[in-house]
Amino acid sequence: MKTTNDSGSSFTIRLASVLMLCLTSLLSVATAAVEAGSVPKEWPANPAKHKVVIRRAAADAKETAMIAAAEAAQPSKEALSKAAGAAAVPAGNKVWWYEEKLGIRIPCAITSDAVAYYSDLVGSYGKQALKRYLEPSSSIDYLAGVKFHNAFKLDGKDFKDVHVVTLKLTFSENFAASTTEGMHFQKERLVVLDAAGKVLHISGDGPTEVPILAI
Repeated sequence: MKTTNDSGSSFTIRLASVLMLCLTSLLSVATAAVEAGSVPKEWPANPAKHKVVIRRAAADAKETAMIAAAEAAQPSKEALSKAAGAAAVPAGNKVWWYEEKLGIRIPCAITSDAVAYYSDLVGSYGKQALKRYLEPSSSIDYLAGVKFHNAFKLDGKDFKDVHVVTLKLTFSENFAASTTEGMHFQKERLVVLDAAGKVLHISGDGPTEVPILAI
């Protein structure tokens, strides 16, 4: 038993050493990329580095209509105001975002307009030649699906015989919007609808956590 414990301890020490070495190497690479005297490089347009994946999983026309209804539902004024905080809510119709970071809209809700916005943004990055220290990249991965429930509970509310549409969006951009920064976020929205496609409840609208990285 003692030998087994010693081997385990030895393995743990070796693993920790390997992880530390890998971390040190990664930090060295990042530092070297922007060391004093470095200048941005001209990167040609490269669509392969900017990926758009849009999936709407519907088994029939009814489910397609449910997804469309969920995407068309606008966030409430209360949700927008709460997300914006002390700042003013953006003006206009069909406002789904509450602020901008690095010139990019940050979503309060996932709607069809939001999906189109990020899809167009990623597509436009792929067509641009950009001057950056590292090659820019970006992506949007969006999945919409619908499921019927005889009974469903959400946010303390009980529903019967409803369709629940789940909208999931992941967006990232690295050195596409700016020379030395990038961002990444995930957003999910649940929309409960009755048999006629009427929206009964929405969950997930509100502020979005958006980490900003910099080199």
